[in-house]
Amino acid sequence: MTVYRTSLLTLLFLTAVISDKPHVALKFGDDLSSYIMIAPDMSPLEEQVSICAWIKALSTTRGVWLHYRTVVSVTEILLSDNLGWAYLLSGYISRNRTPVHSEWYHICITWSYSSGKKTLFYNGVQIGTASSYGQKFSLATGSLVIGQFHTTYKMEASFVSSRSFGGEITKLNILKRELTEQEVAKMYRSGICSSFEETLETDTHLSWETLLSDDTEKHGNIVKLNLTCPDHTHEPTTGIPTTAAPTTAVPTTAVPTTAVPTTAVPTEESEGGCKNRWAILRLLEFYNKVIETDLLQNLRDIWELLAEFNGHQIDEALIAHL
Repeated sequence: MTVYRTSLLTLLFLTAVISDKPHVALKFGDDLSSYIMIAPDMSPLEEQVSICAWIKALSTTRGVWLHYRTVVSVTEILLSDNLGWAYLLSGYISRNRTPVHSEWYHICITWSYSSGKKTLFYNGVQIGTASSYGQKFSLATGSLVIGQFHTTYKMEASFVSSRSFGGEITKLNILKRELTEQEVAKMYRSGICSSFEETLETDTHLSWETLLSDDTEKHGNIVKLNLTCPDHTHEPTTGIPTTAAPTTAVPTTAVPTTAVPTTAVPTEESEGGCKNRWAILRLLEFYNKVIETDLLQNLRDIWELLAEFNGHQIDEALIAHL
């Protein structure tokens, strides 16, 4: 009787953890025509938010898998597949780990106005934080894009050519609450095929089910894949159509160059001497760090973002906008 009871309890536990729903991922083409674009009401996120997903990076470039841009904020949310770009509320979150290419990993980024802190989690472990005292989530007009770096806040297909995602994603959920460290860790430990996210249904603002729905238009080369558990491999499903975007959806003239401007760092000596030229290195994400590939890439990323504003004067208004 004891053995039977133990086996029954084990079965009940596994049934609760492993969902009987099909586990579907989306694979994005590594091109400018593959994306999802929506304009959700973000007002419930004004004072707290959590964004969680499982990601597999397949592109050889730094692919952007989520970008929310508003009329007043270029990087209200900006997340790349190698976490080189991890922005929330227009602020960068430095991380101490880089995801393994071509392998599934879990990411959460959390924030609340009351805590004044943004936190980045990788596979259930905190890998970066940044302060956000006094800031609230931007409720200005904007658009949310999955699979591309968006060059405008408008509902227009205008993207940066070298930042297409080209990878796989599943269980992307945006919640209207700051998850605790324990909740994020449990979500990761439960696994990619668990039903843990269903326990957060009342806190979910934008669900993965909504994004998978046929009501959410999918442009270009986006394929639905069935995940095979528990080893997280998958097989393509059959008979699931995707909506192909016309080849003219992304005009080549609308895509700005991502080249690093040669004038990003002045060559003339400014007031205070050459030391002021390198004041950026005193930022927390650079100061006291070893100069290596990831740090140099982060510096390049800053210049690439700045390149979008070619022709604008660098003043307090621009800095606040960035």
